[in-house]
Amino acid sequence: MRTLQKLTQRFCLGALAALTFGSALAADPGVTNEKLVLGAVIPLSGPPSIIGKAIATTLKVWEQDVNSRGGIGGRKVDIRIEDDGYVPQRAVQGLKKLIDVEQIFALIGTSGSSQLLAMLPIIDEQKIPAINHIAVNSAHFNPPHKTLFNIGATYCQEVSASMKHLVTSQKLQGSKFGLIFQEDDYGTDVKCGYEQALKELGLKSSIEVAYKRGAKDFSAEVLSVQRAGATFVLTGGIITETAAMLKEIAKNQMQAVRLAAHPSHLPAVLALAGPAADGVYVAEYVPPVTDTQTQGIGKLTALTYKYFSANEVKDMNRYSLTAYVGVQLLESALNACAKNLTRACVVEKLEQTKSFTSNGIMAPLTFGPNIRQSGTRPILLKANASAGKFERASEFLSAK
Repeated sequence: MRTLQKLTQRFCLGALAALTFGSALAADPGVTNEKLVLGAVIPLSGPPSIIGKAIATTLKVWEQDVNSRGGIGGRKVDIRIEDDGYVPQRAVQGLKKLIDVEQIFALIGTSGSSQLLAMLPIIDEQKIPAINHIAVNSAHFNPPHKTLFNIGATYCQEVSASMKHLVTSQKLQGSKFGLIFQEDDYGTDVKCGYEQALKELGLKSSIEVAYKRGAKDFSAEVLSVQRAGATFVLTGGIITETAAMLKEIAKNQMQAVRLAAHPSHLPAVLALAGPAADGVYVAEYVPPVTDTQTQGIGKLTALTYKYFSANEVKDMNRYSLTAYVGVQLLESALNACAKNLTRACVVEKLEQTKSFTSNGIMAPLTFGPNIRQSGTRPILLKANASAGKFERASEFLSAK
């Protein structure tokens, strides 16, 4: 009888050990009792590195800050970053390395629009929680992807809402409208916002002029909109393109209201365009990075000074702000799941997000079943060239 009891005890202990061992094996990648590994695929080389380096600094600032506060449920956060050079194929390679070698738990940076689209099949297959705070395209959330959460407006959404506000608030309905846009997916999204705004306002476009990516000289395009009599011009460029268009408009002495889709780096536009940028409006969904009176921006700036240097603060741009909102959103979900940290729990908590605030950096974020984009309310900025900065020209607008 005693022998049977001992065998039963051994069996139960063995079964318990097997269950415990099995649970350990079943744990999601990147999670131990001591550490939480997160990953990002961002451009750290080539011209787009101006984006990636600002994001990388913010991620590392947050890493040090959250760890100084005890980490996530006592786990130290460890961020691994891969450089994709803004090339879709390299983005896929970087993601595979983060998954296979670094064993990441979640993604807190997903590079550009095309790069994210290339990575999405793997993100879906692996069910990796991912925050996209860099480039939002309708293909990222329509149809929705279960584990991908996008924060910010598409160019179409921000241009449409900002243009409608500008036209109605400044009583510009009698203007002649012109658009200069890049002949690619980016330009198509900008054109979408322009045409949508005019349609909803019951107005018509006078001229729409396309240019090839990489263009340097915009004399022909600007002359075309000038000859069409445009008194309201939407400049659909990135950084150098926007600056070149503004200089050409000033050179031609055009008297026109100028609106730009948000450039990657506002100070660079001011530096390149000089006085020609004065008074240009920008469709955005975060305030100027220099607006340290905004509580969230002030906090990020102070933390960057604390953990890095004045050089990193100087290099901050709009992507520093969107990255900070992204990591705060993820931190909220991670803490909610800290006692049972699984990917499924984090996705569930992100999906349940209601009116998540970032102390003024973005409009409140809300997600839900099949809702995988939020923070779409734009804000209008205006250039003050003599002061060398952009200033708020509106509060957060309705995205409808």
